[in-house]
Amino acid sequence: MTLAAPYVRADRTTASLMTTVCVALVPPSVAAVYVFGFAAAVRLIVGLLTAFVADRLSGIHRPFDGSAAVTGLILTLSCPVGTPLWLLALGSVFAVFVMRDAFGGIGNNLFNPAMAARAVMLTVFPTHLGGYTTPDALSTATPLSSAHATPTLDTLLPRLIGTTNGSLGETSALMILLGAIWLIARRVVRWQVPVLSLLGFSIVSLLTTGHLILPLLSGSILFGAVYIFTDYTGKPTTPFGEGLFAFGVGATAALLRIYGRYPEGVCFAILLWNLLTPLIEQLTAPHIYGRKKRV
Repeated sequence: MTLAAPYVRADRTTASLMTTVCVALVPPSVAAVYVFGFAAAVRLIVGLLTAFVADRLSGIHRPFDGSAAVTGLILTLSCPVGTPLWLLALGSVFAVFVMRDAFGGIGNNLFNPAMAARAVMLTVFPTHLGGYTTPDALSTATPLSSAHATPTLDTLLPRLIGTTNGSLGETSALMILLGAIWLIARRVVRWQVPVLSLLGFSIVSLLTTGHLILPLLSGSILFGAVYIFTDYTGKPTTPFGEGLFAFGVGATAALLRIYGRYPEGVCFAILLWNLLTPLIEQLTAPHIYGRKKRV
């Protein structure tokens, strides 16, 4: 019996990759529950359950591969603790049903499903995504409002350990870096992508504001560089294209944060560069030996 190609198969499956990403999302999730308490735990459960239910009810029938869990977790961790449960559930369902499966399922989606859902939530329900609270449950502004202050121990330490306000998964830089180490060590993420995206962000931030350390530790740029910009589907597959994508999305996130309407530009930056991915791949595709280039 002759089997169909491909004959060379990797040991890794989509399910194993998604499991590794879910493990990497545990540190920021633990930090979120530790800092924000029961409300964060409830939102993580709601985001996961609704994404799972949407995955099982989807018209694309396949074994559970964990992609819905990753989408639900990333979407939840990118939202503040004051996000209403109904909106979080609606966003998770939209991410799975529309932004993933309407395009043909995982691997065929043009946009990062979680960030596309968050952009829609932020655009349609902007007042419901403004529920930023400090660990003592006092409503306050996003930590980006103090990102251009002079770095001191009092401003750096809360951002490192997570005892500050912000979206659930973005407050603790140390927990995010722990997840990054796991992903790189497991060879799920190439270190060049987060490094180049942070480099692009740093250059623009330094040139426009003169500040570097606090902007890097504030907002969702670190979370995005580790868990969002590294999404396989949304970025180019060519080495040069991948590097251009990473640098560009980081630089765009900085520009949108500084000059955009919303205080954080990560979700809109990744969606813009998701759109540019097919063009980047076409422009950076290596020349096939023996064929003439098209004029």
